[in-house]
Amino acid sequence: MRAARPEPATPPPARPPAVGCVSYLNAKPLIDGFSAALPGHDLVLDVPSGQIELLRTGLVDLALCPVIDYYRSPEPLVAVPVGGIGCHGPTLTVRLYSPVPFHAIRRVSLDADSHTSVCLMAVVLDALFAVRPEVTVGLPNNPVDTDAPPGVARLLIGDKVVTRAPSADDYPHQLDLGAAWYEMTGRPFVFATWLARADTALGDLPAALAGLREANLARTRAIATTHAADHGWPAELAADYLDRVLRYTVGPEELEAVACFAQHAATLGLIADPPRPLRTHLPARDGPRA
Repeated sequence: MRAARPEPATPPPARPPAVGCVSYLNAKPLIDGFSAALPGHDLVLDVPSGQIELLRTGLVDLALCPVIDYYRSPEPLVAVPVGGIGCHGPTLTVRLYSPVPFHAIRRVSLDADSHTSVCLMAVVLDALFAVRPEVTVGLPNNPVDTDAPPGVARLLIGDKVVTRAPSADDYPHQLDLGAAWYEMTGRPFVFATWLARADTALGDLPAALAGLREANLARTRAIATTHAADHGWPAELAADYLDRVLRYTVGPEELEAVACFAQHAATLGLIADPPRPLRTHLPARDGPRA
């Protein structure tokens, strides 16, 4: 009697694409209501500098990454500009603190949570103050460089600029990097946008995220009221920040600003020169485009 041939194993169903996003208050208009709007998709939260690693290792398929990571990635990426975090002038939560005038800065302790902001600081200090300081990196979520000598400046990003800002008595010289970029260029600035590996099939995920963003932009004050206390923000300041200060749309003007920033960064040797072309993937098109 011939043994029955075993049935072929059924491959496990493909999981919906997973999403990585920033854990700060400023990302809430992009992801508030995520579970209801995108059932089945996992959402992984981390600081900005951790997003590219989530994407690189395949833990997520789409991530809200610092824009500079697009240019530094050894593998090809595409920008998926259905949302991002940017500003058109002051940004409030990307700030350089210095005990000495900016032209006299010789050393900066960097916030390890950031990638784009570190490069923006270098671009701004070089262009506006003709200085290229030595930099050291603090620990994530512990940006105070306790071993730094007197006179060191500090770069902080995110909620800690509001909740753990250094004393103005100790750091009388303060610079909002979004405002400084606008002074330099007259352009908006994009700190982060959605990135994906070039070969990743995203399906309807970009369109769903774009729809969630649009719905949330109509209710930013309600979002601020819900989440401000959890992030240590005064409710009214959080509402103004999400509603007026930040920009969440990445359109042609913002993409041109990203390319402009990349050229400045390349000139300083922060990324390859010339920068790689910015390739984008939009829900209305079939696949990447140059």
